[in-house]
Amino acid sequence: MTNATLALKNFSESKSGVRRGRSVGFPKFKNRHSKLSLTFTATDKQAGWFTEDSRHVRLILPHFATDPRIARRRDQLQWLYTTESLRRLRKKVASGEWRVQSVTISFTGGRWQASFSVRQFIAPALVARKSLGTLVGVDLGVKHLATLSVTVSGVNDEDGHVANPRHLEAELERLAKINRQLARCVKGSKNRGKILKRRQVLLGRITRTRDLHLHRLTTTLAGSFETVVLEDVNVVGMVTKSKHTATHGRSRSILDAGFYELRRQLTYKATDRGHRVVVVGQFYPSSKRCSHCGETKAKFALSDRVFECSTCGTRLDRDVNAARNIHREGLRLNGDESTVAGHQPETLNADSRNQKTTTPRRDGGDRYQSRTTQPFREPSVSA
Repeated sequence: MTNATLALKNFSESKSGVRRGRSVGFPKFKNRHSKLSLTFTATDKQAGWFTEDSRHVRLILPHFATDPRIARRRDQLQWLYTTESLRRLRKKVASGEWRVQSVTISFTGGRWQASFSVRQFIAPALVARKSLGTLVGVDLGVKHLATLSVTVSGVNDEDGHVANPRHLEAELERLAKINRQLARCVKGSKNRGKILKRRQVLLGRITRTRDLHLHRLTTTLAGSFETVVLEDVNVVGMVTKSKHTATHGRSRSILDAGFYELRRQLTYKATDRGHRVVVVGQFYPSSKRCSHCGETKAKFALSDRVFECSTCGTRLDRDVNAARNIHREGLRLNGDESTVAGHQPETLNADSRNQKTTTPRRDGGDRYQSRTTQPFREPSVSA
């Protein structure tokens, strides 16, 4: 599928309401302010993409080039030197396991990068890892990047928290210094171009570091558990709400966490291994519900970091309580648990009455009876 076809498809789905998110307009031609990229399609000669030293990539030039200067230097312009070795990719293509579909040359993060799109026939469970359990609940957040309902050695602490590295915040001082230098430069000067490139390289390094950290986490989760349960985080809504409230500074931290990228990586990695990712609805009250008795609070401020249940007296960290509720909701969606706490019909924003949640009896006895629930049992896992 070409870029033009994909752009028209996104426009059509956005106009008909099939595509979620912000509306997509009719595709336009690129200008000099757009991202610099060029895509070369595949050829029949797969081995001709690389040189013997695995350090050059072939650029397929149009055969209708009539400029004598281009025709004279065609052999030199067909090859692009790469800083990283392409030995593994060249072996896979030569053996027939992979087939190159296209190569995209783009200017990203202050550097020119070559991205290969290959076709490979894969089988489930490519990576054999020691199974740590059948299901894990993951609560995403800003203070902690994620909180797991199961303790995994080397990934989270004893409470289940995965630390948030805050890659952008660690480089804010250096980024602010570059922005000040950029503001004092004359537009169009050579010095401004040099500082712009330094800024691009810095932002590119932040992006690559964040992706690497997320790859390590998602690879462990997708390979160690058969089912990973996530909550559907409305990032756009959270950022928009933060901009119009006193907590506007949280928008940068929310975007720096990379919730969408974490979910995207988990989805395709779990699919490759024959596992699955279950997404809990965004209106599920994972933070307001007690993971022990199932009582739901009507109001629970974001500043309250400890959950205290007025019914059973349970006192837990906010994120730990949410991760356990997500874990239990995943069991219910999988059909692995018949009696689950807090899954009786109720209003969308919970019941504001300060009393026990009750349900009508059907045996002709008292009109109401207390709801029986099962306390949360943390799975025994050998990490």
